[in-house]
Amino acid sequence: MTHGTSAPPRRRPPGRRADRLHAVAAGAVAVLAVLAGILLVNLFNGTSDPERPKPVAAPIHTPDGGSPSPSPAVHRTTPAASPTRRPSPAATTPPAERPPSSTPAPPPAPHSQRPTVTAPVVVLNNSRISGLAEVAAGRVEAAGFPVERTGNFQSVYNVPVSTVFYDDDDAAAAQALKDAVPGIEKIVPRSQTRIVSTNTLILVITRDFPADPEK
Repeated sequence: MTHGTSAPPRRRPPGRRADRLHAVAAGAVAVLAVLAGILLVNLFNGTSDPERPKPVAAPIHTPDGGSPSPSPAVHRTTPAASPTRRPSPAATTPPAERPPSSTPAPPPAPHSQRPTVTAPVVVLNNSRISGLAEVAAGRVEAAGFPVERTGNFQSVYNVPVSTVFYDDDDAAAAQALKDAVPGIEKIVPRSQTRIVSTNTLILVITRDFPADPEK
């Protein structure tokens, strides 16, 4: 008679138990990580301490004495602006200046000054214009030179322009007469001509002598 043998009890493989332990441990780690993240967020983004005073901006004083307007709260306090003094009108207003005149000042009137060197003058007409010698004589006297006589020029010496003939001693007076009377073109020493020497200046006028200087 044979005796039957009983089979040994089956054992669960150890791998399944280890997988469960790993899963539990992984879940615990995930929970701890979430809690740690929440804690860090609360630390960085948490509300401020209610006991710590908040910075308040200093009021700004306006120069005209109006009500100060508070500036928005900032972490840095701004210093209060000092009021500025308004300058007085007398110190800032420049003196009134006269505008430059657009009208030029009139030129000074010429001084009617008699020549320092004079000599008697004989005025002779070397043209066919009647009365031209008398016109020239009036201008000679107005210039300060005495006129001895007037007449017509009668000579072979050609006189193309109004000329003063003079002796050597009267050179300065001849030049002064030429400068004083418009229309006299030149002065010539009598020694270079055939004109008879006299003690006077001889003014020979031609048709080019201006009868009316204003025209």
